[in-house]
Amino acid sequence: MSVLRTVARPLLACPFVLAGIDAFARPAGHRERAQTFAPLAKKAGMEFDETTADLATRGLGVGFALAGLALATGKCPRVAGGVLAALEVPVALANNPFWRHRGERRRADLAGLAVSAGLVGGALIAAGDRAGKPSLSWRIAAARRHREALAEARLSARVA
Repeated sequence: MSVLRTVARPLLACPFVLAGIDAFARPAGHRERAQTFAPLAKKAGMEFDETTADLATRGLGVGFALAGLALATGKCPRVAGGVLAALEVPVALANNPFWRHRGERRRADLAGLAVSAGLVGGALIAAGDRAGKPSLSWRIAAARRHREALAEARLSARVA
């Protein structure tokens, strides 16, 4: 692993891990924002009371913390980056409901959404980072070209 990856992955993972630990340890502080998704839960036929909100918050917290730690330590970093990006999108919308506010509060929500978008972008880069290794499609194409060149060389050796 390069020095850049060694330093960058834990730095990127830090806000996810801290947010996850906070959500798990103190779900009551996240309950109001979790209510953003109450209408979706009710449409799905689920009860969305305080207990459900706390359970969902704690579950997301565990997901954030574990995926963040996996990214920071380099254990399955591509999967961890994808999980973090997928988890951050709904949380960013719940934390920054810009469509409900006007004026200064709306600007603050949009700024928070921009920060979250940057975190999602970083997590997506981590998810796509192959650490300098070629992709599977490139390796298949290279093997195909190698086989064709080898077959051509064998054919020309028979003819000569």
